[in-house]
Amino acid sequence: MKFVANILNGCHLADILPTPEDDVDSVYAAIAYGANSTNEGDDFIGNCLKNRYRLDLWMRYDHTIPVAIPLLERLLRHERDNIFCRFVPDRLHSKVIWWKGYGAYVGSANLTDRAWFTNIEAGVFLSEDDLQSNGMDIELDGFFEELRNLKVTIPLGTELIQEMTKIQEKRQKSWNLGKELRKTPVWDGPAFFVRRKAFDRRREDFKREWNDTLTHLTQLGESLEKYRPRWIQEDVPVGWQVDQFLHAYYYNQVGEGNAKPYEDYFRRNYRNPKGAVKAALDWWQATPSAPSREDEMLYINAPFIQRHLLRENLVHLHEDALAGVCLRTHATRDHVIKMKLSTLGKPEIKSMTREDRIPLYASWLLRQKNEKGWSVPELLNFVLYDGSDNEMWERLYIAARDKQYRLPHYGLNTLAELVGWARPEVAPPRNGRTSKALRALGYPVKIY
Repeated sequence: MKFVANILNGCHLADILPTPEDDVDSVYAAIAYGANSTNEGDDFIGNCLKNRYRLDLWMRYDHTIPVAIPLLERLLRHERDNIFCRFVPDRLHSKVIWWKGYGAYVGSANLTDRAWFTNIEAGVFLSEDDLQSNGMDIELDGFFEELRNLKVTIPLGTELIQEMTKIQEKRQKSWNLGKELRKTPVWDGPAFFVRRKAFDRRREDFKREWNDTLTHLTQLGESLEKYRPRWIQEDVPVGWQVDQFLHAYYYNQVGEGNAKPYEDYFRRNYRNPKGAVKAALDWWQATPSAPSREDEMLYINAPFIQRHLLRENLVHLHEDALAGVCLRTHATRDHVIKMKLSTLGKPEIKSMTREDRIPLYASWLLRQKNEKGWSVPELLNFVLYDGSDNEMWERLYIAARDKQYRLPHYGLNTLAELVGWARPEVAPPRNGRTSKALRALGYPVKIY
């Protein structure tokens, strides 16, 4: 955690912008006010563009021109570069930026040069480890989900810019002049809602998205039966084949090297995902051997996970077995490398490899209890076996999002991936990489 107070403590908001080495899935921001920048190449938006992050941004709409017209024009110009902005009438006043996978800023700074460099601002930056340790990632996810579901938001477009330009010409420096030119009436803010109702609504949204994505994965599985490469045996579960097809496609066909501009591929393929899938399947079928060690996952790692997560074995899940499961789970490996070593009981060490972290993580995880008093074996038993297969999505959501059930640093991507390795007949594994690969193929899925 860092306190961001600009000149007062020497930590400016610009100092915490992620670098290309940082693992950022996407960026969500809700910033009420904004102005044009004097250094567009290195400011917040420039950082998103340079690192090819998708940015979903919510800003304020009212007759006082809270977002400067040059900034509106810049945002619209870069919509083709996966910069998307919507406007909340009158009541948005937040200043929140969430670089998913890296961390979040919550404070007072708007999207202006003065706020980022010269104003006396106050805020905190929470690393991804901080967010996961305290359940703040769930709170942020819920916050942005509520913004996404607001029906009063206004999309950015040339019509909005023209409207703001006319208002600016009319009002100049007067507070009220130009108010009558607004096309959208003043909004009094969201109605009061019961917290549990919001949770239930998000659960229904998750159900809809999960089932839609499961349909895409099932269709891929049906196609893979015809496009199975010779190095994969017929008895390998189709759900596992789906995951490893997407794994190989993402790491070998999306971008070059470590650059994975999956949002660029999505914009290219969303009008014809079938065509993109057909090209990927043709490539997959022709592979003479596993492109990225997919055979190791299919024949060694996946059977290991499945064996240890059998219902009768979960009760006896010991530290070494859990470490083995974690080592073979992509989402867990991806998360463990981001955790603070102090959380893992090694505050005196500055760096440690992923492989060396895993046993420490497994030992730490086994000691964790949720509010119901469950440890990780009991939570996994609940998700995998405590109910019908058709309700797997609900148990997943509850285990990852309900404060009574969730365990710190054991999130939705890990749980959904393990469902696929342990129960491939119910659903293929799904993690962040699965969703990114599907988006690259043109499917409008959500990345959790």
